[in-house]
Amino acid sequence: MHYARLKSVYDKNGASLLPVKKGMYLEIHEKVGEGSTERTRRFKGLVIKTQKDNHPDGTFTIRGTASGVSIEKIYPLSFPKFEKVLLLDEYKTRQSKLYYMRDKIGKDARLKSKITPERREMDLTKNVA
Repeated sequence: MHYARLKSVYDKNGASLLPVKKGMYLEIHEKVGEGSTERTRRFKGLVIKTQKDNHPDGTFTIRGTASGVSIEKIYPLSFPKFEKVLLLDEYKTRQSKLYYMRDKIGKDARLKSKITPERREMDLTKNVA
C-alpha cells in the first residue's frame, strides 16, 4: 500500500507509533477480550527484531517466557490495544537481529545495560509523538 495513504488512515484512526528498538527489555500490558470480559495481559521480554522502524506498517518481535516456556510474539508498532508499555531495561547491541539470544542460557544470556535512571520504568505509550 502507498505510504502516504497508509499514514493518513492511521492518523485518522488515532494510531501512534511506539519508539521500540532492538535490545529493549519491555513489559507489555495488552487489553484482551471484548465488552465486559476485557482484562489486561502482561508480558515481559526482550525485543530481538524490528521491521520498518518509524513506519505505520512496522512490527517488532519480543521474546520472553510464559508459564516456563520461551515464546516469541510479533506486535505492530501502532497497536491500539496496548494499555501501557514499560521500558524496564535497555541493552547495548551490535547486531541488527538478536536471534543468537535464542540459544543462550544462564550467564551466556547476559547483555550490558545502557539505560539511564530517568528512562527506567518509562511508559513508551505516553512518549509517542
